[in-house]
Amino acid sequence: MNNKNKKAVSLIEILLILAILSIAIVPFVHIISLSIPVDSHTDDEYMATLLAQHVMETIIAKRIKNPTFLPSVSESKPIVFNNEKDKISEYFDYFEEFKGPITKKQDSQLYWAIDKFKCKVDTYLLDSNLFKVVVYIIYQKDGREMKVYLERLFPYNNYLGDNNMDDEGEN
Repeated sequence: MNNKNKKAVSLIEILLILAILSIAIVPFVHIISLSIPVDSHTDDEYMATLLAQHVMETIIAKRIKNPTFLPSVSESKPIVFNNEKDKISEYFDYFEEFKGPITKKQDSQLYWAIDKFKCKVDTYLLDSNLFKVVVYIIYQKDGREMKVYLERLFPYNNYLGDNNMDDEGEN
């Protein structure tokens, strides 16, 4: 009868040791799971990033062509032509290939791929030498509004002209 008690105790001890070890290993498993990167980027997020890059490159091109160009602040506007009453974003209103904005008739596959996106541009004057442009591409995902943004700083001194100097610069 003593042997049965010893076997029972040793089985209980083994189960207790396994329980303690499994609890002790939980922090290590958690640390390892945190170190594994999660790819949470979706196709919509990539497309929104590309569209924001297009808008920023358009702004840069307009500034190269005309150094006094300052992008205007705009509200959220569609980037493809849906109907007569909706005005599309000025950065998507002309494409060389289509001789105008993208419509369903010109390229239906491209149209439906970017129909859900809207563009918004904000411009901030930071000080007398810099302004910041923030481009937002907005879309809906699972009933929530998602925003991808791209920002860039530009020198503002191009707008002051060559012969305008600060009081400190005249000394």
